[in-house]
Amino acid sequence: MLAAVLRAAVLLVLFVSSLSAQGGPPTGGPPAGGRPGGGPPGGARPGFAAAGPDSATLQAEAIRVFLDCQGRVRGCDRDFLVTEVNFVNWMRDRFDADVQVLVTAFTNGGGGTENTLTFLGRRRFEGLVDTLIVNTLPNDPDDAIRRALARTVKLGLARYVARSPIASRVQVMYAAPFGQRQQVSASNLKDRWNLWTYTANTNMFVRAEERQRQVNGSLSLSANRATEKWKLNVSVSGNVNTQRFEIPETATRPAFTVRNEQRTYNANSLIVRSLSDRWSAGLKLGAGHSDFLNQSVAIRAQPAIEYNLFPWTEQTRRQLTFLYNVGPNYYRYQRTTVFDLDEETRWSQQLTASLVARQQWGSSNVSLDWLNYLHDFNRNALTLSGNLDLRLGRGFSLNIGGSAARINDQIYLPRAGNTEEEILLQRQALETGFRITTNIGIRYTFGSIYNTIVNQRFSSLGASGGRFNFFFF
Repeated sequence: MLAAVLRAAVLLVLFVSSLSAQGGPPTGGPPAGGRPGGGPPGGARPGFAAAGPDSATLQAEAIRVFLDCQGRVRGCDRDFLVTEVNFVNWMRDRFDADVQVLVTAFTNGGGGTENTLTFLGRRRFEGLVDTLIVNTLPNDPDDAIRRALARTVKLGLARYVARSPIASRVQVMYAAPFGQRQQVSASNLKDRWNLWTYTANTNMFVRAEERQRQVNGSLSLSANRATEKWKLNVSVSGNVNTQRFEIPETATRPAFTVRNEQRTYNANSLIVRSLSDRWSAGLKLGAGHSDFLNQSVAIRAQPAIEYNLFPWTEQTRRQLTFLYNVGPNYYRYQRTTVFDLDEETRWSQQLTASLVARQQWGSSNVSLDWLNYLHDFNRNALTLSGNLDLRLGRGFSLNIGGSAARINDQIYLPRAGNTEEEILLQRQALETGFRITTNIGIRYTFGSIYNTIVNQRFSSLGASGGRFNFFFF
């Protein structure tokens, strides 16, 4: 049975491939364009309307562009951009492109997003680099953001298109405003909120079945203000997670119910002062409650200083920072700890080195963190964490992420230990000397170098119709 299904699948793939090579099902004549075998990428096919330059011009003369949205950039919709920016050839791999459009995003002081679009010339445009910035508001709809990005991509590509043979087919239009409007600058900007941004967020998750139930609720409030010299963040948050399990009876015991509740509350404040284009100083204040960490009350005050090897004007492309903080910590525990303490005040210090890079070859975010308590240097933790997204060759990419920690700072562990129920429900942290998480992914794509066609038919089934599944028992 399995062999028959596999043979049918192979025949189906060969049939679909033959149709693709012909530009569609046989109709008794050559495909649109007047030649057998179909037109070039971007050209018209039966049932499709060609946009922009004709297909022959587009393939032969238009510049080749690779879109590189690094991280989760809101509004970076490839299909939309390919449709809107229809005067270029969109490529599947940067090694085949004349221009690489690198899009990165950071949260700005108003709670919105600062999107940086870096246009990197390659091949015939090697060394021709440009950077444009798009600022969006926190409540802007996705459609408005993607249209702003598409408009900026067009502007950024103009200097490259102007050096291509299709330059004579491109026009630049200007939407003039109504009336005369004053130029906005820092001197005439008036804000009744004084640059403060406030955010309230609440979430509720409920899952219920006949014999189990889970309810998770969270609430957070924050206030943020950012200028070139100062950065102020204040936030409070809470999370409550409850679980209930109905265990059926057996021949040796009656039925019973298991309940679990975990609560976490936090209040944090961060004050940062820019000292120069590389140095910053700040103060971190925090208070909290955590059932998982056996902490009824936790209060921290940590003065800090930070140095960036690169100027902060390059923050969207690269950062190499060293952050040091030191200060007192007060803990009141729910249960007596392994050191026979119900409360204590301990000083700690922490040093973090962090590398963030977003380049043509991909992106990296790696940090090395050291923490120790000053009363006993043996109470320490060393953590290496990060993510690497590397484009190693044509069509070949490698993603590696995870963390590895050596742990010897668990001064909060309860003396009485944990019951089997607490361990299974992960109600509290367990004693450990290490913690490792890892993930690795390899992707290789080959075939056509073009990535210009957008076809969303049957997209609800997934990219390859994956929601049609066959199960064998």
